[in-house]
Amino acid sequence: MREIYRDRGRLVASTLWRFAGWAAGTGEIWLTMYFLGHPITLAEALILESLVVAVRGAAFMVPGALGVQEGGMVLFAVVLGLGPELGLAVSLVKRVRELALGVPGLLAWQWAEGKRLADGADRSSS
Repeated sequence: MREIYRDRGRLVASTLWRFAGWAAGTGEIWLTMYFLGHPITLAEALILESLVVAVRGAAFMVPGALGVQEGGMVLFAVVLGLGPELGLAVSLVKRVRELALGVPGLLAWQWAEGKRLADGADRSSS
C-alpha cells in the first residue's frame, strides 16, 4: 500500500480513469433514458449509476453481478419514480454494451491462445 501511495502520478492517473469510467456510465444512463423518451437530469443519472455500482460492488461474489445489476436498477428506478420497465431497459442496455465489448475480447483471447498452443504442438512434433 505504501508503494502504491508513493507513486502519486499513477495514483492520480488511476483515480482520473476511474472517474472517467463513472462519468461514462452516467452518460450512458442519461443517453439511454433520453432515447427511450424519458429524459432525466444528469443528477438522476449519476444517482442511478452510483447506486448500481455500489450494489455491483457489494455483490462481488455473484459472477458478472448477473441479476444483481438488473434488480438494483429496477429498484432504484422505482425509487426515483421512473418505473421498473425503464430500470430494466437501462440495465439491459448496459449488458448489451458489456457483451459488445467483452465477447470480441474473449474471442481474440481464445484465438491467440489456440494459436500459441498450435505453434507449441507444431514445434514439439518436429
